[in-house]
Amino acid sequence: MKITYLGHASFLLETKAGTRIVTDPYAQDILPHPVVKAQVVTASHEHFDHCDYSQVKGDYVIVNSTKATTFLDVKITCAPCWHDEVQGKKRGPNRAYIFEAEGLKIVHLGDLGEAPTPALVDACGGADVLFIPVGGFYTLSGPQAAEAVKALQPKLVVPMHYRCPGHSFEVIATEEPFLKALDPAVPVHRLDALEAPFPAGVAVLTPAQG
Repeated sequence: MKITYLGHASFLLETKAGTRIVTDPYAQDILPHPVVKAQVVTASHEHFDHCDYSQVKGDYVIVNSTKATTFLDVKITCAPCWHDEVQGKKRGPNRAYIFEAEGLKIVHLGDLGEAPTPALVDACGGADVLFIPVGGFYTLSGPQAAEAVKALQPKLVVPMHYRCPGHSFEVIATEEPFLKALDPAVPVHRLDALEAPFPAGVAVLTPAQG
């Protein structure tokens, strides 16, 4: 499997069988990014910066519910959770998606805004790759995300939903508070993309250029 970061909370997952999945597509004015082709598009919730389907090419299936599905070689399940710490009273529901293919478990936490519940740990714990929001304000903050990582125990963590050069969301933080809150012994890799076998630790991916 290959993983490319499209920026914000959007990734392109490509399996060896050729299945292409895009998560949480968003508009160009948030952060310029390439418009790529996919067969499946997932949306963790219905906020505008996570479900702009016009940013994806192709005849694709939209996955935006809690119903489990299998598309070709990828099984997709959902763990319902909340966008805030008060069970959605501020920002509504959120869906964490679990992708299983090639013997790997890939978890996308969407705009998680609460500490992981036992149910979320059961569903999303022990992932090979965990995409976690770290920018705060709308989601977990960097230190909160570091605590969530301790609970979820993934092999590799990929931060998302943080401010990077060119990002228009000035209220969210960069990835640095998250990295500073981690155990110093955790290795941090700065990469352009990921391809299995994945390293352990944390991978800060460079957003693809639009």
